Amino acid sequence: MKDTTIVIGAGITGLTAAHTLKEAGRDVVVFEASNRPGGRIVRLTRNGDAVEGGAQGIHSNYREMLKLVNSYGLSQDLVPQSNVQAAYLDRRGGIRFPEGNLGLAKLLGVRGTLDLAWFTVRYLAMSKRFSFFETDRDIPEYDNISAAEAFSWAGANFRDFVLRPAAHGMANTTIEHTNLYHTLNLMKMFGTSKVMTLRTGNVALAEQIAERVNVQYERAVSKILTNRGKVEGVLLENGTTVRARHVIVACSIDRAAKVVPDEMRTAKAFLSSFPNAPFSLVYFFLDRPLQTRAFAYVGHAYRNAVFNLALNHTVKTPHLVPSGKAIISAWPCYPEAAALAEQSEADVIAQALGDVDAFFPGISQWVDEARVQRHAWGIGRFAPGQHAKILAFKKEAEAFRGISFAGNDYDGVHMEAGVRGGIRAAERALKADE
Repeated sequence: MKDTTIVIGAGITGLTAAHTLKEAGRDVVVFEASNRPGGRIVRLTRNGDAVEGGAQGIHSNYREMLKLVNSYGLSQDLVPQSNVQAAYLDRRGGIRFPEGNLGLAKLLGVRGTLDLAWFTVRYLAMSKRFSFFETDRDIPEYDNISAAEAFSWAGANFRDFVLRPAAHGMANTTIEHTNLYHTLNLMKMFGTSKVMTLRTGNVALAEQIAERVNVQYERAVSKILTNRGKVEGVLLENGTTVRARHVIVACSIDRAAKVVPDEMRTAKAFLSSFPNAPFSLVYFFLDRPLQTRAFAYVGHAYRNAVFNLALNHTVKTPHLVPSGKAIISAWPCYPEAAALAEQSEADVIAQALGDVDAFFPGISQWVDEARVQRHAWGIGRFAPGQHAKILAFKKEAEAFRGISFAGNDYDGVHMEAGVRGGIRAAERALKADE
C-alpha cells in the first residue's frame, strides 16, 4: 500500500479528504477507530423519531459542504430549521417569548437595546474582515482578549440576554473562556446565514461518502511512522504496519496528539495543549408534545446553572420527529462541562433534569427515556491567544513531509471548516505526488 494515502478518522473532514482524493484517481484508505462514520455528527433514534446528537445544522454559507451534498444527490433533502423563536428566563425566573426586534427591545430595555445597536455597528458591520472557515489571519487585538474583557463596557441586560447565551450556544464556553476573535466569528456567521438539516439527519452525508470510499472501521491508529524525517505510514493498534505515500491526520485533536511521532515535538506539544470543551449532552424523550413555538431556551439572566441552555428538537427539526412528541436536549458549557465528563450518566441526567425544569416545569413527570450523548472532544475552545498558536502550528506543519493535518477545530469549529480543511489536505497530498 505504499502508493496509498491514509486518512485517519472518518468524520466529515476525513471523508471529504478521501472523497477528493478518490475523485482525483488516487488510492485512499480511511482508518476509523469506531464502528461508524461521521465523528461528532450523530443521529439518535427512538421509535421512528430522530434527533441530532452532535453537530446541529448545515448553514446556507457552507459553500463546499453544500457542493458535497449536491454531488451525493442530497440537495433535495435539505430542510430549513425552525429556529426563529427563542425563550428566555427573565430576572425573576419567568419565561419570556420575545417576538421580533420589538420583543427583543422590550426584553433588553433602553440600555440593552443601545448596547445591541453599538455592538452591531462596531463589531459586526465595521470589524476587521476574516474568514469564518479558515484560521489564516493574525489579528492580535481580537485574539489576545477574552469576550468578557472586550465587552466589559456592556450593561447587564446585553451581557445576560445576548452575550452569555450566544457564547453558551455557539462556543459552548463562557465569555470569560473564549476570545473576541472566535466570538465574532460565531455571531457574524450565525447572523448572516440560515440553517438546514438533512431529511434523515446530517450524518446521512457522511454515510453516503463512506459507502463510496474505502473506510475500515474499528481500525485505530496507534502511531504515525517516520523514516529520516519523512512520514511513511502508520502502526495500527492491532500491531499491523501500513505503509503510505501520505498520511492525513483528520481525527480529533486529542487523538492526533497521541499518534503524532515524538520527533515532531513542537507540534505534539501544541496538539496536546489545545483547549477543548467536552460534551455531555442529555436528551429527554417525552411522552407528549409541548405547546410552544420556541426552539431554544436560555436562563442566563436569572441564574447560573450547569445546563442553562435547552433545545426543543420537535420545534427545530419537526421533519425528524413524526410522532410530534417533544425531544428536549440539555447543553452544558465550559468550564462546568469538564467536570461532567467525570460523572456517571445517572448524575448527569439528574443535574440536567433539575436545571431544565425552570424551562419546562414538571418535565420530570413526562420523560419516557433519558440518554446521555458524550463527546470526549466536544469542540475546540479558542481561549485568548489560541489563533496565534494555530497559525504558528500551521506554518511549522507546512515543512513536514508526508503528512497533513485537517479538522474543523483548527479553523473555527464549523463543519464547513472541516470540509475545507479536508479539501486542502487532499490537495497537499496530491501536490506531493507530482
